Amino acid sequence: FVRKSLEIISLRKKDEGYKKISKALHISQNTVAKVIQTFKKDGSATILQRRPGRPRKLTSRQERLLMRRVEENHHASSLQLAKAVESQTGVTVSRDTIRRTLQRNGMHGYRPRRKPLLKPMHKKARLEFARAHAEKGEDYWDSILWSDETKITVFGTNGFKTVWRRKGEDFKEKCMVPTVKHGGGSVLMWGCMSAAGVGELHFIDGIMNSTIQHMVIYNRV
Repeated sequence: FVRKSLEIISLRKKDEGYKKISKALHISQNTVAKVIQTFKKDGSATILQRRPGRPRKLTSRQERLLMRRVEENHHASSLQLAKAVESQTGVTVSRDTIRRTLQRNGMHGYRPRRKPLLKPMHKKARLEFARAHAEKGEDYWDSILWSDETKITVFGTNGFKTVWRRKGEDFKEKCMVPTVKHGGGSVLMWGCMSAAGVGELHFIDGIMNSTIQHMVIYNRV
């Protein structure tokens, strides 16, 4: 900062104007004027020295503790994290302090990705299916009918949650929200598609099972 002040003074001695100095050094004209006026008054070039500012609420050790709590539970709210820090360190912090600390460490609040709630056996079966069909040609896929059902909430919403994560971690399992099919207060719909196009929607009364699915396919396809 002292060096920047000296550069201002040096340019001024070369009869450069305030505006030109401001553009050359990327400093406001007001700051340029203050430096020059201070130098003319007492020969000092300390106007741009950094001020200490208010110290951070959390020490580096306490920040590491906070980051460990987030890694353990990415879905914890800022209030829950503030209480966890207070219970373990005795330091009372606000929710804003928690958010600023997380953001400074690369953690930001996002709406989590949703994914089906899969057990290890389901994941294994999907991977085996992908490997078994990876080399299939277009003729094979043209003969396939894809179908699925979905639940649409009639009243209210499916809820909103925030997850703390770094950029690029949206598909990290701890940062996603598992979903399950079916549930009360909703309408169940079935649809299908193939290489020939999209099929009709069908409303399901109750829960979809293999018998109902076969009946729907027989009547709708």
